[in-house]
Amino acid sequence: MAQLVAAGAPELPEGWFYRVRDDRFGWPEVQIRQPGRWFGSRSVAYAIVRTEEHDDGQTAVIAACVKACQRLHENYEHRRKTREALEFHGDHDPKGGR
Repeated sequence: MAQLVAAGAPELPEGWFYRVRDDRFGWPEVQIRQPGRWFGSRSVAYAIVRTEEHDDGQTAVIAACVKACQRLHENYEHRRKTREALEFHGDHDPKGGR
């Protein structure tokens, strides 16, 4: 990960890492992975590497790392807003209830 961060990819929390691999269709993708509770890791965000939009592979991978981080933050924001909205769960009587 140090090589990607040195090239411009965002830093990740301690223990998290980037994985560059091919997806199930053979296209390169970047995954942000979080350590598992007991073993292994799980993907928490991803982005397809768009090689056609960049001059070289490294730049394309760094751009995908940035996109994956954006998706990670968007997912956290969505979950935060959902938790806030669910605080109002239940019936709300306009007359104040009995």
